[in-house]
Amino acid sequence: MDKLLIRISTIGILSAVVLAGCGGSVPPPHDEWAAAQAEVGRAQQGGAADVPDAKLHMQLAQENLQKAKALIDDDNERATSLTQLARVEATLALSLAKASKAESEALKAKQDLQKVKAGN
Repeated sequence: MDKLLIRISTIGILSAVVLAGCGGSVPPPHDEWAAAQAEVGRAQQGGAADVPDAKLHMQLAQENLQKAKALIDDDNERATSLTQLARVEATLALSLAKASKAESEALKAKQDLQKVKAGN
């Protein structure tokens, strides 16, 4: 259920990114690109590489950042959209990693509690 909500939220954010990309002259997204790159770093540090779903979104974020960097100054509108998308993917990766960690910790706590109850 939580994963479904995360995916629905992501679709909504991605739609907003696409709509925001429409418009006139767009400056190079250097600051946005750096922020997205930092978000990818946070996802990596948050354990996204150890959670399959999170790892996928982290990889997508990295690919979008590479594409965006190549487009900066040639197609700033597309570079901005890809940068924003990369940031969303990295944020999702971190959220999935945190959720997985919390689920594991809850399961361990439940097992520990059952051991304590069994010992009484």
